[in-house]
Amino acid sequence: MDNIKTHHAWNNDPELNYFDSDFPLDMEPISSFRQRMQEMLNDPNSGILILEIHHEADQKLIGIVDIHGIDPINKRCIIECTIADRSYQNQGYGTAAFRDAVRFSFEELGMNKVMSAAFDFNEKWIRILKNHGFTLEGTLREHALKNNEYADKLIFSILKSEFVDSEHFQMSVS
Repeated sequence: MDNIKTHHAWNNDPELNYFDSDFPLDMEPISSFRQRMQEMLNDPNSGILILEIHHEADQKLIGIVDIHGIDPINKRCIIECTIADRSYQNQGYGTAAFRDAVRFSFEELGMNKVMSAAFDFNEKWIRILKNHGFTLEGTLREHALKNNEYADKLIFSILKSEFVDSEHFQMSVS
């Protein structure tokens, strides 16, 4: 909540919305955004963890990792990761944060399956998922209207057994 204004700005950013959201941009006022975030954070059963990504050298907030749909019964969750500060994009920070979130999901949350999704036009995120051993499970056809055209949403996953055997998670970001 200390960085609520930054999170609110990112939530209302048209480019971030285009790549991350199934819904059209809705310029949510900060008051309702703050209330929604506070309610989510106060609910121990929400099945959501929002983790901030801070740059190691200067501790500047540069993005978020959203672990949601946390299902302790079936031991699965969904991870989304965004480097929202454009001056830190394309430098490996998102990949490193994503890798750490997958590791955290398996090792700390006890998940058996980690999922993520990408719109069919988001080639960079698709490449990151595939490079980390994720398998395409399915396609939600014409799932969201983006720039007046329907986009498919691709669903990817990795299992804990695949994670243990994966060398991809041993790599470091340079």
